[in-house]
Amino acid sequence: VREDPDVMLVGEMRDRETFATAIHAAETGHLVFGTIHASNAHTTIGRILDLFPADMHGGLRNSMAANMRAIVAQKLIPSIREDIGRVPTVEIMTFNSSVRKLIVEEEDEKLSDAIRLGEGDGMQDFNKSLKELVEGEMVDQETALEVSPNRQALKMSLKGIDVAHGGLL
Repeated sequence: VREDPDVMLVGEMRDRETFATAIHAAETGHLVFGTIHASNAHTTIGRILDLFPADMHGGLRNSMAANMRAIVAQKLIPSIREDIGRVPTVEIMTFNSSVRKLIVEEEDEKLSDAIRLGEGDGMQDFNKSLKELVEGEMVDQETALEVSPNRQALKMSLKGIDVAHGGLL
């Protein structure tokens, strides 16, 4: 930080000190990229909070809502193309006003609905990504269904049936 970087990359945020340093850098105007092990974009919030005692969660939620711009989760899955071994399926949660509000108000269970509804803000869930990979002939349907967080919704989507979005927001 003494060299005054504009961008920082934090390889893995496994502990409280590392994440606290990253969020402090973001609060002071640095663009910070970091990695954390979580199963999808919306559960990343909980993984971060687990690094800290409960009495700090309110302040952390406010700080994340104010400073984070997006969470991108990925899973590498086998490709059906012989020239490509694996391809990423990607879930993207951008921090629009709905996502910020849900994080601050501790309504994390609604974040997956916010992702599905936030396509206009650049968001996508894993099923949308998986559908595109199947339709683009990058992965087979069986593999996509195997890694899908909601197999029934993906099956319907692959048949051209749009699943109604939850009315939680």
